[in-house]
Amino acid sequence: MSTTIRVSETTRDRFARLSDTTGRPMTQLLDEAADALERRWFFEQLASRYDAIRESSEEWNEVQAERGVEAGALADQSQ
Repeated sequence: MSTTIRVSETTRDRFARLSDTTGRPMTQLLDEAADALERRWFFEQLASRYDAIRESSEEWNEVQAERGVEAGALADQSQ
């Protein structure tokens, strides 16, 4: 199913050029752009949360302790 969305002429023209250049339909390019934006937002939120955790020495120490345990488990697998 498809639907209509409103975009500026500039954006429509950009997607039309990309479609011509890549040979992929604009709908596919829009899907890929939405996927890329979702990934970027996810990792920005992740980085922001890690920054907040780093500001709390107690929380950061917990993260470091967990990483130490995980590192030991990974070492066990390689043997």
